[in-house]
Amino acid sequence: MTLRTRLTVWYSLVLLAVITVSAVVVAWQLERIGLRRVDRELDAVTSTLSNVLRDELHETGDAKAAADEARELVGAPGHAIAVFTANGERLGTTADPFSIPIRPEDASAPRQLIVHSPPDDWRVHVQPATIDGRTLVLVTGISLADVMREQREAREAIMVGIPIMLLLAIAGGLWIASVGLRPIAAMAERAASIPLTGADDLGHSDRTDELGVLARAFNGLVARLRTALQTQRQFMADASHELRTPLSVIRSAADVTLSRAHRDEPEYREALTIAGDEAKRVGRLVEDMLVLARADAGGYPLRPVDLYLDELVSECRSAASVLGAERGVTVSSHGPADITFVGDEDLLRRMLLNVLRNAVQHSRPHGLVAVDVVPNGVSIAIRVSDAGTGIAEGDRDRIFDRFVQLDPSRRADGSGLGLPIARWIAEAHGGTLELESSGETGTTFCIELPVGSR
Repeated sequence: MTLRTRLTVWYSLVLLAVITVSAVVVAWQLERIGLRRVDRELDAVTSTLSNVLRDELHETGDAKAAADEARELVGAPGHAIAVFTANGERLGTTADPFSIPIRPEDASAPRQLIVHSPPDDWRVHVQPATIDGRTLVLVTGISLADVMREQREAREAIMVGIPIMLLLAIAGGLWIASVGLRPIAAMAERAASIPLTGADDLGHSDRTDELGVLARAFNGLVARLRTALQTQRQFMADASHELRTPLSVIRSAADVTLSRAHRDEPEYREALTIAGDEAKRVGRLVEDMLVLARADAGGYPLRPVDLYLDELVSECRSAASVLGAERGVTVSSHGPADITFVGDEDLLRRMLLNVLRNAVQHSRPHGLVAVDVVPNGVSIAIRVSDAGTGIAEGDRDRIFDRFVQLDPSRRADGSGLGLPIARWIAEAHGGTLELESSGETGTTFCIELPVGSR
């Protein structure tokens, strides 16, 4: 079933239930209104009968004669009148279409009832009355034929009207659903023709209703998908480029070494050393790519533990000092002791090493790399400053992009994934990694981690 059909079916079922309930209520109200009208008429007849009996008893003093006279004066077509004594003796009556047994207790309280006397039902009032010291029971009735006829006509109208109203409602529902869903169908048709490349989307929508919200949300989704696809393609292109260089070096070293039948041991060692170094570079690159791929897919869960951040910084400083010793770069750290933190120790160590390695590689020979840890109760700031030549203004927005290496002479020292991985680790802990400042005297990166992050 299409959405239009389902909407129409549900709409029709709800409408049928509402109409049916309304019809039942209307029929019930018509019956109550008819009975109230008959009751008012019977009250008037009973009052008239009582007044006539009182007058006749004053004149004749004979209760039976007074009852017969009252019957002649008050009786009318469709009405029934009877007068009883307190012990149930009938004094006078019209043509009796109903039979009501009168008991002595009926003389104490009035009552109303419906008497079934085929072919019609009758509405009957039993009213005790004391006239000239005599207790009489006045019985008046009116045929319910007119009331029953009105109810039958109302039911017939309802039985005929409900199907007609339902058919009209179904037709109207189908039309309304078609009109309401037409923009969605048009959006779906246009969405099916949108290519994966290019800038096409559903177009700008000025609508403020739900369809406008849907169009804008879909356009946003298309934009995000295109950005993700473009990022993925760029990532694959950059990864292929980065992998091609070390693989070419390994293949060239192997081809050159194997180009002669016999070589000396130093030549073989040199070739294997070149292949081993490039293999390590490929391994680091593949490992970094795997980390970023898992991070993008949300499949790299954190394993938070309680740790001392100052001790972790000290360990990373010692490891970076080994790398800095080759270039004469000194690595120092400053900050208070016993800085507690909750986070993934392995990822935090990797983040700090990536930033420190980047600082050492870009520092001038015999320069200084400083690490300052500053907690303020709300967050912990870790600033890493190097003694390099700084980053050009136009490149500062690119340094956190993947595979970006500003200095081509140092391509063999890294893959351009260190800072992107470090930023992801900081953000995974609820923090940030930003370029704080850069100039001719050096560059400072600031890692800010919120206290209590998990």
